Amino acid sequence: MGAIARFSMQGPRQAAFMAVLFAAIPLMYWVSAAVVALVILSQGLNKGLNVMLAALLPGIAWFAAQQDITVFIVVLGSAGMACILRLSASLPKAISLSVVAGLATAWLLPSLSPTWFEILQQGSQEYAETLQGTMDAQTVKAFEPWILPMLLGGIGAMIQLFAIGGLLLGRFWQAKLFNPNGFQVEFHTLRLPYWYVAIALGVFFIGVSDSSWVSLMPVILVPLFIMGISLVHGVIAMKQLSSQWLMAFYISFLFFLPYMYALLILVALLDILVDFRKRLKDTA
Repeated sequence: MGAIARFSMQGPRQAAFMAVLFAAIPLMYWVSAAVVALVILSQGLNKGLNVMLAALLPGIAWFAAQQDITVFIVVLGSAGMACILRLSASLPKAISLSVVAGLATAWLLPSLSPTWFEILQQGSQEYAETLQGTMDAQTVKAFEPWILPMLLGGIGAMIQLFAIGGLLLGRFWQAKLFNPNGFQVEFHTLRLPYWYVAIALGVFFIGVSDSSWVSLMPVILVPLFIMGISLVHGVIAMKQLSSQWLMAFYISFLFFLPYMYALLILVALLDILVDFRKRLKDTA
């Protein structure tokens, strides 16, 4: 991966070539987004804009062939977050604004990708039919309006994660080239602001009672999930624990992904209020 960053920094043509190459490869568009983020963070928006436009060209082909808007959302999302990060020098602000990418996916998918939206509709109907075998008809009928928006929100959250991954990889490359260990310190201290907790809790409580807000719930929780991961990394680094703890942490995702996801979100919410890392530092 480091070779990609070094080659991209040799010039605008090299950066555009790498951005187009990885945007054209299935499931590798987040690397293209990372190249765009790297150029924006290192060389500014003007040069980054040219690389971003080049990265969007394969997205046009994907959209024409399969009605796939993923490349557009991931590249534009990572580029937008990179601009915020460059202007504010605040990783929490950039991560917080990743919700725009998730919401854009949930809102644009039905109109721009009708084929994929039909697949989601069929999936929601099949899931409702499955629930009929375990619940009474009245409960299923009451729950059914929430299924499709939740699926849309889940797709938006997944693409949002790819956009965040592109930003973090680009930031890691920038630190590796120009500021060794800078990304580690920045990521280990990632902590979302208080206002984000208020918004997240508000969206959650409204979404529970209103199906039109359900698609926002998975999207608004993604930055908290990323913060939970950074909290684990930060605590392990502060306690100077073995790397085997990190290995065990990521292996647990393979077996307990839904539970780990919920646990990290809960821990992140508590950390915003309590600040575990500051308390550990003061204790040390």
